[in-house]
Amino acid sequence: MLTSFACRSFRLHLLLLQHKGSSLAAAAAAAATAPPRVCSPSCFTTRGHAAAAMSEPVVEKRLVRDRVKAALRQLSPEQMAEESRLITGHVLASAAFRDSPHAIVYVHCAKLREVDTTAVLEAGMAAGKRLYVPRVQDKDANMHFLHLDAWDALHEVPPFGIREPRPTYASGREREDVLLVDEPLDLIVMPGLAFDCAGRRLGRGGGYYDKFLHAVNERAAARGWAPPLLLALSYRAQLVENVPVEPHDVSVDAIVTPDGVVACTPAGAAALPPPPLS
Repeated sequence: MLTSFACRSFRLHLLLLQHKGSSLAAAAAAAATAPPRVCSPSCFTTRGHAAAAMSEPVVEKRLVRDRVKAALRQLSPEQMAEESRLITGHVLASAAFRDSPHAIVYVHCAKLREVDTTAVLEAGMAAGKRLYVPRVQDKDANMHFLHLDAWDALHEVPPFGIREPRPTYASGREREDVLLVDEPLDLIVMPGLAFDCAGRRLGRGGGYYDKFLHAVNERAAARGWAPPLLLALSYRAQLVENVPVEPHDVSVDAIVTPDGVVACTPAGAAALPPPPLS
């Protein structure tokens, strides 16, 4: 069952992970016994632009990136595989994924130590969902999200070996771009480098997702559609107390962790299933 964390439980989880003597299993057990609640309204952030909270966010961002990258390097392949398995289970059990016929799901990059999305993509294609995956267009933070119809549509792109969709289908026809489809986008499953309880997200510095998300939200508003739900996937090592932000940074609605879901906005809370009956 997919659950949500209170901010109090989230901070307790971080403290446990900071102690060398505390195991990940102990942290998970502590989170599991905490009362399941959504973050309080004071934690909620407004969709779109996140409020800048630090005087030197660029410097602070670099420090957080360095710290989280170092933490990710400490994760073993087995640990990443197990946390990815738990995260996948929470995503697939959610109404947000089940009820989204049109969704963006990133294709994970092993070299960047991202949460594995293979099973999520497989489940989506098997369920007949219209899935779109990222393809970098240029170095000016422009990125397309193209329809994924089969695994062999992906090919590795240097230097990190990120798998992207080919620009055309096997028939030679141009691959469908999500921004050119005359239907609303329901869900975006996205990566990031670090996240906090309020939904603030820190990427790797390219600005690709922030630029795309602004375009998606503007398009939805212009057509009278609800904006897509933003769902981020995070290893435990990527959760931090506070993410420094700038005015252009876009926050997420919910963060899926190995231990459950952190609901960060009212939209994220509404997308979670009701707590189990006692």
